[in-house]
Amino acid sequence: MNLYKLKIITGIILFTELVLCQKNNIYAELGGAGYTKTLNYERMLTSKIIARLGYGFEKEESASKYSDNEFIKFYPLGAAYLLGAGDYRFEIGGGMTLLDGTLEMNGEVVEENQSTLYIGSGYRYYLTDGLLFGVKGYYLTLGKFSAPWLGISLGWTF
Repeated sequence: MNLYKLKIITGIILFTELVLCQKNNIYAELGGAGYTKTLNYERMLTSKIIARLGYGFEKEESASKYSDNEFIKFYPLGAAYLLGAGDYRFEIGGGMTLLDGTLEMNGEVVEENQSTLYIGSGYRYYLTDGLLFGVKGYYLTLGKFSAPWLGISLGWTF
């Protein structure tokens, strides 16, 4: 009987933490994990942990030379841990960005269907009326390529 009560209490705590405390964020990011620009959705899994899914695209400058696709698409996936409380938060996290298309950087070609790994940290500020502003620094790696990167985001939280 005590094990049953413990399971019920644990279930109530998890339900409260995972459902009632959740917030959603939708934001546009320039730079960042999506290379140039992305539209992102974040879900608060707990009051300190967020999961991210994004989509971005860019016209390939050398589409006819390396690929049949006209656009390269970016799908950033990641998770982050938030530090601090209230409207000012510091975040640290990581993830991967899936690439659909051929990417050319400084004359070097990254073939189709690759993924980049990234780690990042930054600052986010929840402005009044649900507005979200963030600045993040990233370190991206893709095979032999790696580079620091910056992302600036503006969006809405609900």
